[in-house]
Amino acid sequence: MSAPNPPIAEVVIPPSAPPPLPQGTPESSGKRYSDWKHAWDDARAAVAVDIAVLQTTVSEPQQTGTYMSKHVTYLVRTEPYTYLVRRRYTDFAWLRDTLQKRYIGMLIPSLPPKTGVVHYQSGTQTTTSHVKNRMRMLGIFLEQLIQIPYVRGDPSVLAFLSVQNEQEFEAAKTATAMPDLFTDTSAGAIKWRDALRSATIPHNGQRVLMDFISQLEYLEGHLKKLVTATKNLSITAQAKRQSMGSLCNTFQEWGKTETEFGNASKFEYPNKSSGEMVKVLNNSATTLEGWGKVLSFEPTIIESVVYAGVTYLNQQVDAFKNLIKLRDASIRDLEKADKSLAGKKAERESTGNGDKPLSGGVFSFSNKSETLNEAIAREEQDVRAKRRTVEAMARALFFSEIDRFNQDRQETMESAMACLAASELMVSTKNAKLFAAFFTSMKLDSGEWSTKAKDVLSLQDQVDLQFEDTGSLSGSTGSLGK
Repeated sequence: MSAPNPPIAEVVIPPSAPPPLPQGTPESSGKRYSDWKHAWDDARAAVAVDIAVLQTTVSEPQQTGTYMSKHVTYLVRTEPYTYLVRRRYTDFAWLRDTLQKRYIGMLIPSLPPKTGVVHYQSGTQTTTSHVKNRMRMLGIFLEQLIQIPYVRGDPSVLAFLSVQNEQEFEAAKTATAMPDLFTDTSAGAIKWRDALRSATIPHNGQRVLMDFISQLEYLEGHLKKLVTATKNLSITAQAKRQSMGSLCNTFQEWGKTETEFGNASKFEYPNKSSGEMVKVLNNSATTLEGWGKVLSFEPTIIESVVYAGVTYLNQQVDAFKNLIKLRDASIRDLEKADKSLAGKKAERESTGNGDKPLSGGVFSFSNKSETLNEAIAREEQDVRAKRRTVEAMARALFFSEIDRFNQDRQETMESAMACLAASELMVSTKNAKLFAAFFTSMKLDSGEWSTKAKDVLSLQDQVDLQFEDTGSLSGSTGSLGK
């Protein structure tokens, strides 16, 4: 039985200004947390009252649009509510941007970059690779996003996952994007405010931040190399699969030739061992064909598991650097606003007249020139809002986001390698069955031939070890033959 549908924000076109916080709605629940994990557990429990633990998948890309403006949509499935919606890349980008603005200071999962124009020619390898990679990265984005308890019940997230009609979704975008962190009354937003109020900024905060930025630089260097290496490995695996296909075809052609060699009507001295040779070649071709099918999984495993994992981590490093840049820009914006406010207050003090209209100043909605007092009141409100934002960003960084980033990258890498290991175990099982079938079809003793193969590989190992120090041969085949 499927779970009941979660409450979805009513889709209405909002007024020109966001509504005030309802009377009696607290800005926070008043809770204080000793650490970020405690805060996350409490947020998880609060959100779970209305929203079940979600599981999302991104699949089935489809091209749509006119010839000149084609784009790809992806099927987004959400369980346990069995939501099925189609979303394009710009919808994912809207969701991330909305959440980044609302949950001040929070590191929102990253998206693959919006690359240049892709010419969607049906069946081309470039297009297929691009779409498959983007689909996988969008899937990772959603998987990571719904793990954040604060945003799991967010109206924008729920609208993204559930609203099917395109026009209704556009209206939902407008309606759900209005509240900011300090006016949002959803359980997740209240809990995030609780978390920020629990944070303390260390006295050496700036030095800590600079130290962390240097760590990000080191990480980025390693991850860029891993992205390149795993991409090259995928290309190599694809080339190996293609070479295996060519090898298989050659064995099949050879088998046909050997059959002809045994034909007495074509050759004066036919090959008496033709039948046995054809058997060897046909069984070899069958084995190689099966091996090629197994190898066809390798590029997908590498691309979807390892490459996707390190690419996501590299994007997260970039996202965190941008989050810090946003904080720095907010500080500069606050300093500029403070300076402007101080100047106007100094002018009022020196002239003793706060009611005079400002020359060339801002006009109010009543078409009257803004007075100095009005400008000061407006800028005081603006400075308070900017200071609140700057403080929230700093609190978020030191309360949870640096530590959460470090934990998430460990879990992401562990997940990627575990998935790789599980995939390769399945591949190994398929290979074991495939090659065992060859011994059976040829009526050969696999144990005897394992010993012979081990002897051959051991001799190769000895050569590698002998030349390893001199650098005459690069690398080693390992100890498979030992």
